[in-house]
Amino acid sequence: MNKAANTRVIELKTRSPHDLPGLYSKAHRVAMVSHTSDCNKSYSWSDVADILVHERNNRTRGTMWIDFQGFSSEDMKPVEAFFNIHPLTTEDCFTTDTREKFETFDDYYFIVANEIHYIEYSNILNNVNICMIVFPALDIVLSFHAEPIQSVHEVVHKLSFEPQGCIPSPDWLVYALLDGVVDIYVTLVDQLVREAESLDGLVLLLTGVEQTELLERIGYANRQSNHLKSGLWSKREILSALRTSGKVSSNVAVYMQNVVDHVLRCNQKLKLARETLGSLNSVYLAKVSIELATVSNEMNVVMRALGGISAIFLPLTFISGVFGMNVRVPGMIGFGDNDENYGWFIGIIVFMLALTIGIALFLRWKKWL
Repeated sequence: MNKAANTRVIELKTRSPHDLPGLYSKAHRVAMVSHTSDCNKSYSWSDVADILVHERNNRTRGTMWIDFQGFSSEDMKPVEAFFNIHPLTTEDCFTTDTREKFETFDDYYFIVANEIHYIEYSNILNNVNICMIVFPALDIVLSFHAEPIQSVHEVVHKLSFEPQGCIPSPDWLVYALLDGVVDIYVTLVDQLVREAESLDGLVLLLTGVEQTELLERIGYANRQSNHLKSGLWSKREILSALRTSGKVSSNVAVYMQNVVDHVLRCNQKLKLARETLGSLNSVYLAKVSIELATVSNEMNVVMRALGGISAIFLPLTFISGVFGMNVRVPGMIGFGDNDENYGWFIGIIVFMLALTIGIALFLRWKKWL
């Protein structure tokens, strides 16, 4: 990554010395960007503190940005003592479920924003907090995050196009980081809108086993829309509070309004996508009902044919069964004079009638007839 010659990037690895160095690597490190010289050198925290002490009152150095990645609250105790940061702020920086917010203190203001991205090799969305502590009087911005995040990478890339590679102001850096976070939401919302439009076209085309995959995609899109909605709502609150707090200049407030417009536009698109997905569920259920009704009608046709065949053969079966018994039946010849008794035949017929009437009464009592 190309940077201007007067842009400093300091990397401090406190955990694994074998981690790959770099501003966007997974190493535990401190990266410092400022309008100074001697770029790309590694320092310990004491060296970084010495630089800060030396340049704290240097008004020609411009805005200084120090980014902390992968540090614990224990690692950050020297930083808390050096900048006189409130313990609750430090606790919020290293609590994974801290809500997104904007708070003001005597010497600084504190912002917690949430960046969203896909977990590597999956389609599951994950949230990573980026916490910003801004000291307007010192022109210093501290940022904290647990893992590499895209918004930091984008801001560093954007700084390479700034005049002399320097940061214009602390509030500009806050705008740039929030803009990078919101841009990710813009991309994800656009993807969700396209997915909803694609599903809208497929819901009436797919049949059979393909419908199972369609239903899974609809369910995943609904979960994704809920995830995006919760994130965008909190972004709007943070940006609105920041714009009306008086902590940003009028020039940067214009850029902030542009980010707010992006959030509002994303909310509109997301609402449209959610309505489309909601209608897809109704259309899918209606289609399944129609398909079930069609199958039921086809089964009725088959059963009607079988019923007709049964109606033909049932009386034939009854006649052959009755007159094929091994007893004396009317019309039978070949028996002697002593075998003219039809008692057995009459008894069997009476028993069959009684059994039939008994079963019919039982079914009627059970309300099955």
